Formats: sequence, structure tokens, C-alpha cells
Amino acid sequence: MTSQIARRALLACAAALSFGAAASLQAQDTTRTRTDTTTRRTTSDRRIPVRKESSGDVTPTRMTRAERMRQDSIARADSLANLEKMRADSIANIEKMRQDSLAAVAKVRQDSIDAVTKAHQDSIDRVNKAHQDSLDAINKARQDSIARADSIAQAEQLRRQSMRNGTLFHGSGFYIGVGGGTAAPLQTFHDLGYDNGFNVVVPIGWHKPGNALGLRLDLGYQEFNGKTFATVGTTPTTLENADPKVYSATLGATLKFPFNAAKTSSLYLVGGGGLYVFRNYGRGSAFAGYLGNDVLDPQDDSFEKSVNKWGVNGGAGLEFGVGSASLFLESRFVNVFANRSEDLIASEFVGERANHVRWVPITIGVTFR
Repeated sequence: MTSQIARRALLACAAALSFGAAASLQAQDTTRTRTDTTTRRTTSDRRIPVRKESSGDVTPTRMTRAERMRQDSIARADSLANLEKMRADSIANIEKMRQDSLAAVAKVRQDSIDAVTKAHQDSIDRVNKAHQDSLDAINKARQDSIARADSIAQAEQLRRQSMRNGTLFHGSGFYIGVGGGTAAPLQTFHDLGYDNGFNVVVPIGWHKPGNALGLRLDLGYQEFNGKTFATVGTTPTTLENADPKVYSATLGATLKFPFNAAKTSSLYLVGGGGLYVFRNYGRGSAFAGYLGNDVLDPQDDSFEKSVNKWGVNGGAGLEFGVGSASLFLESRFVNVFANRSEDLIASEFVGERANHVRWVPITIGVTFR
């Protein structure tokens, strides 16, 4: 649009110049005609010839009408030639102005295109740089993360290696410990005249770090406090209860639920079964009758100083890891199957007959891995 406006302006200038030149020539012709007319009016018909004599004097020469017309024609031709030259110069100037305008418009257009191209390229360069910077940042973050993970893995490996070197069983999963606490008789066992005693346990087991399940062997000892017990029936009898001792060896499983990163502290479940050996319960005690001796028959020869019974147990505990050792607190429910004989003369002394002996040990101790 700018090019069309410039072209129209140049054409208007050219027309104005041409019009001005034509007017100037017409004025010159009019002036010349008036001058010629005046001259013709003032010129006499008499011609004075001028001639140059040998002595140097100028002699007037009379000009004919044909010569005068010829001179006018030559002057008019010169004027037309000048006018044509001025017109050509004007057209050339206009063309030059048009070309200059077109060149200026083309230069502005090219500069605009170059500026847009440069801005576009700069934008692309900025986007590419931002993309590359983002990729570099992501790659750096990834490398840092890998380095941190490697560092953590190395630290964990060193920690485990240190634990293996500093533990009793070198991190193989085996452990041994010792614990003690109280043992409380339940139900009929308590009703026969026995109170709380104490217990000692030696746990020996295997539980690999990171595994949920493990095995455990418990060697235990329990002792209860015996009291005087009066039987029921038509002929009540007072029995002197000794302090019975129970030796046990049970095998069971453990299920751990760790709650720290090193998995050395956990809540665990434990359960199993095994052999329970009752000793020192007294020949004339309620416990002797409960285990199968007829304590009211002095002629009974079936008295045994030691009775072996099978039983089961189950419970839960907490374990807190401290270096290569662990502190534990647990409680279980113990059920021993009594299986008393059916030929007891004084079976009614225990009231309703029961076929089990039950108690609850509560133990606190330490294990070493």
C-alpha cells in the first residue's frame, strides 16, 4: 500500500511539472508574438541595407519575411526542444524518485523481514536453550539422585557389614538370649491352691533380617507358690501343696512386623508347642491328684515324682534393637494337656474335672545376634 501511495505522488508531481513547463512555453510564445507584432508595427517598410565596406563601416541589410519566419521557426524549435528536454528531465526525476521510493519501501520491507526472522530465530534459540537447560537440570538431578542412592546403599552395606563383624553370629540370623519374669496360674490351677511364681526362659532362634518368619526354641523353667488346700465332698481333707516346678522345651515360629528402618525393632507374634515336665509337686498335693495320682489312697503305688505332659503356647511381644542386641518384652498363654486317669477314687476333690493346666508367663529379657 505504501508503494502505491508513493507512485501516485510521483505521477502527480510529474503532471504538475509538465503543466508548468507548457504554461511557461505558451507565455514565451505569446510574448514573442506580441513583440514581433509590435516590431512589425513599428518597423518601417523601408529597409536600410547595411553592408560592411572595406573601410570597416557596417552597412544595414534588409531582412526578408522568409528569413524572419525561418528565424522564428528555429527559435520555436529550440523552445520545443528545451521543453522536451525539461519534460524528459522531469520524467527522469520522477522515475528516479519512484525508484528511490520503491528501493526505500523494499529496504524497509527487507529490514522488517530481517527483524522478524531474527526475532523468530532468537525465540527458537531461547526455547532450545531453555529446553537444553531443563534437560541438563533433569540429568543433573538424576545423577545426584543416583549418587545419593549409591551413597545410601554403600552406607547400608557398611552398616550391615559392621553389624556382621560386631555380632555374635555375624549376621547369619541366629540369636540366643535370656529372660525372666512372673508366671500366673489360671482357672483350676489357681483354684487348687497355687499362687504366682516366677519363670526363666532361654530363647534360641533364627530370624534373618528382612524376613517375616523365623523359628524359635525356648528352654524354660517355672516355679509356682503352693498353699494349703481343703478338698470338697463328704469327708473334706486338707492337702499341703508344695511348690511345683515345671521344665519345658518348646519349638515355635515367630512373625515379625518391623517399625524402624534398620528392621531391628518390631512387634512380633510367637507360638508353638512342646514338652512340659512337672516335678517336686509333692505326693499328697492337690497338683499330684490333678496330674493323675490318687492322693487320698495311701495304698496307691502309681505315684510318680515326675510327670511329662504335652502342651501348646502362643502370645505376642515387642523387640527393640540396640546395636547387636535386642531387648524384648513378651507374654504368652500356656495350655498343658493333663489327661488324668479315670480311676481316681477322689476325683471329686477338684470339683468339675478339667483336662488342662494353664498359666500366663510375662517375660522381659535380651537376645544377642
